[in-house]
Amino acid sequence: MKRVLLFLSVFLSISVFACKCNEPTIRSSFESADFVFIGDVYDMNTTYKTGYLEVENALSRVKIEKIYKAPGDNFKSTEVTFFGQQFNSCDLMFRRKGKYLIFAYIEPDTTFFYSSHCLATKMLSQVTASDYQLLEDLQKEYVKEMNAEIPEDYVFSNDFRTPDKIINDLKFQNKQALAKNKNLKIYLILLAVLLFISLIVLVLKLIRKKKKF
Repeated sequence: MKRVLLFLSVFLSISVFACKCNEPTIRSSFESADFVFIGDVYDMNTTYKTGYLEVENALSRVKIEKIYKAPGDNFKSTEVTFFGQQFNSCDLMFRRKGKYLIFAYIEPDTTFFYSSHCLATKMLSQVTASDYQLLEDLQKEYVKEMNAEIPEDYVFSNDFRTPDKIINDLKFQNKQALAKNKNLKIYLILLAVLLFISLIVLVLKLIRKKKKF
């Protein structure tokens, strides 16, 4: 029995670090997230346990201070609740109270918000002046893009039906994988060009040697 519990504890501790994604950037996180804002995490509850032994669920209350990207035109909330699962290794669980720059998704089945380790959520003390400037620029680009896409007779809805967190995580990781593949293709093309040039140079050298003889 002790061996089983030891194995499960090791398995669960490993799963916490199993989330795979590149280092998130402000731009990629802004484009991916449903909701981007500065918020004050003032209440956290990590005492709720699931049926998986000591795996935590976390609820955090966050006051909204400044919105850069809203989840809908009629979004008027001043506070939101974040939900995180230790069993989902990509979930970001707030461990410290304080002010954060938060990139978030909406879980449509519960209407809770959640953030991810694949997003650039961080404490406000870590946000630089260039980060703030980029957020302002991205907000302007987003508003301009939305205004260009929305027809005059469009009626906004409060229905925030977005893909669930697993799909969001997979889409984000797939986007990063595509970027890696693109870089790999460029690298292979450059390598092929260099090999081709080297082959030409080698052939020319051989031709010159033959002419000398």
